[in-house]
Amino acid sequence: MHELGITQGIIDRAREAAQANGALRVTDLYLTMTPAADFSQDSINMYFEMLAGDDEFFRGATLHFDHQSVAATCLSCSDEFSTDAPQPVCPQCGSLLVRLDPDAPMVRLTDVGIDDGTED
Repeated sequence: MHELGITQGIIDRAREAAQANGALRVTDLYLTMTPAADFSQDSINMYFEMLAGDDEFFRGATLHFDHQSVAATCLSCSDEFSTDAPQPVCPQCGSLLVRLDPDAPMVRLTDVGIDDGTED
């Protein structure tokens, strides 16, 4: 259930960035997820609706997800490769003993779309 805390952190960072830029409301949140995340996009959507659904500042905001690969190392043959699979198989030896980069972000807020009351 750490997705709840992660989603709250995303909301907090989006609010801070939007308010610093004179926003009346947030229209879009752009997120990048990697296979290092041990939760699904659906859980982030669900918690976002739960936490921000009644917040006028986020009403109608849309989450946009970009999925990126992450570095991985085979613990059997030491092959290093990039993967977008949450449970990768080593392309060199076929081992399932693969470690994803422990420093890879699970999910990251990359941009915030705002309505600042000005016309485009």
